[in-house]
Amino acid sequence: MSGTTSAPLASPGPTARPTSVVRRLAQAAGLVGVFALAILAVVYGDLLRARLEGAGYVAVFLLTIAGSATLVLPAPAAISVASFGYALGNPWAVGLVAATGQSIGELTGYYVGWSGKGALQNVRGYATIRRWMERRGAVTLFVLAMIPNPFFDIAGMVAGATRFGVVKFILVSWPGRAIKNIGFAWIGYAGIEGFKWMVG
Repeated sequence: MSGTTSAPLASPGPTARPTSVVRRLAQAAGLVGVFALAILAVVYGDLLRARLEGAGYVAVFLLTIAGSATLVLPAPAAISVASFGYALGNPWAVGLVAATGQSIGELTGYYVGWSGKGALQNVRGYATIRRWMERRGAVTLFVLAMIPNPFFDIAGMVAGATRFGVVKFILVSWPGRAIKNIGFAWIGYAGIEGFKWMVG
């Protein structure tokens, strides 16, 4: 028998988890859909305004719930709100509906914290935001809801974990979301109107 030993078979490299692939595909599809909506708002704004009517606000409501409840539609949610602000012709109403949808969607993060599922301490920024929440919980939620940033999800989890109170959670964060989304809707309305005026 030969004294040489066969080399061990190389183990296959790490493969992407199916859930990660699905999540990336969903994010890509969401991005494409949101940008397509923005283009349609510029080109067919008047037609969309006439056809959508009340259904358009239902679409805003459902889209913002989905975008806040999951990570499928991250920052582009602002683009969709801006687009609907122009397409529906009423930035005030679009902003208020979007704020309501986002407040409902964010309850998923609140529940994660409340249920204690997952190692929240390992989430980046958790310790800092928890300190803010322990000192000025209501102010922290209002400011983070008003300013576009990726940390409100963490604040929602902290609120749930510290039993902040779900009604209070909604009441202090909704006004901040309303201010932010009304701003996005007006930016879309004024920006697209201005663009069409310049090129038309």
